[in-house]
Amino acid sequence: MLEKTPLRIEVRRTPSDATLLVLSGDLDYDTAAGLLTLAEGLSRRDVRHLELDLSGLNFVDSSGVAALINVYNAARDHGVAMRIVALTSYLRHMFRVTALDQIFDLPPG
Repeated sequence: MLEKTPLRIEVRRTPSDATLLVLSGDLDYDTAAGLLTLAEGLSRRDVRHLELDLSGLNFVDSSGVAALINVYNAARDHGVAMRIVALTSYLRHMFRVTALDQIFDLPPG
């Protein structure tokens, strides 16, 4: 059996006054709801710019991808600009293969 790493989400404020979510661990069926709950709470606050650092994620399954899409949709619905500021090469490849690189604002690379 594979060892699971709990999802950890750290919320920070950037110098440019964006809200930064730093994700680490596994974003999967068991943990995706936590990201959605946090994102819903942020959308109720005065967040105008949301940035995601995904470079600490070890594993993302289809539920995790769906959660990221839902966070993106919720941000857009509330007029919040969202972008991904860091990600692993694995995730960059996954976003390209699934054409999500056409949806998400990804860092150059």
